Amino acid sequence: MVRRITPGLYNTDKQSFDAYFRTYEEFFAPLADRDVHLLELGISQGGSLEIWRDYFRTGTIAGIDIAAVPLRDPSGRIHVYRGLQQDTALLDRVRAETAPGGFDIIIDDCSHIGEFTALSFWHLFDRHLKPGGLYVIEDWGTGYMRGMPDGKACRPKTRPGSLRSRLRPLAERLIARPVLAGRPRAARLVRAAMNRLVRKNFPSHTHGLVGFVKQLVDEAGMADITHPAWGTPPARPSRFRFVRISHGQVIIAKAGAADAGPHRRPPVPARRRRSASPRKTTRPGRRASPGLS
Repeated sequence: MVRRITPGLYNTDKQSFDAYFRTYEEFFAPLADRDVHLLELGISQGGSLEIWRDYFRTGTIAGIDIAAVPLRDPSGRIHVYRGLQQDTALLDRVRAETAPGGFDIIIDDCSHIGEFTALSFWHLFDRHLKPGGLYVIEDWGTGYMRGMPDGKACRPKTRPGSLRSRLRPLAERLIARPVLAGRPRAARLVRAAMNRLVRKNFPSHTHGLVGFVKQLVDEAGMADITHPAWGTPPARPSRFRFVRISHGQVIIAKAGAADAGPHRRPPVPARRRRSASPRKTTRPGRRASPGLS
């Protein structure tokens, strides 16, 4: 049975984000009865730390905020620190004092500024998150907001009826015509022209946290980016087991030893002579606490 979270019983600014907690229930359920070590960046009044204390009934909970948070915790399992998320010395100290073996879960609900989020992410992810651990970035959509220091409004551009999209089917029909079967040079020229009609660059919103999230997508695809056959060396797998992006939340699972090893991609076929036929390439029992049930 999934342990439920009722944020309305706590003093937290997350009360209106019910979808966040349904996602947390999904991902945190396997850890609910373990001695979890959790760190949250940006804790407001501290209510979210109480949620995690009650959800993880034997867990150790740490939080950092730029402001002083006078939180009373009879359990003694909550540890509050004052400081900046980009203060790496502070991050190191929090880990040493509260999670010597590393954190199982880290949640960033702090500045929502891309540069600071990236700095704390890579420092904590590489040094202080356990293999297989979860890192959550909340409210990444702030990159679309003009009011944020690094935000900007997004105006998507779509051109479904562009000249490019109309010319490509014509080129495909031309290649299929029997008249080109005996003219390999002409067929190659038409095929090269057709490839130029394929859109290679998709203009994208890259401001604030949105831009950083797209960098995380690149890391998820690192096995392809560095593939020996078509990528940029040196080859390496992604540091992520998976990335899940949903409205307001990005959840990254850190890869472990079982995820390491050679690129798991199909083999690349041997080079063949050019011919008129299209070239094919293989590509890739305690009582529940308040708010929980």
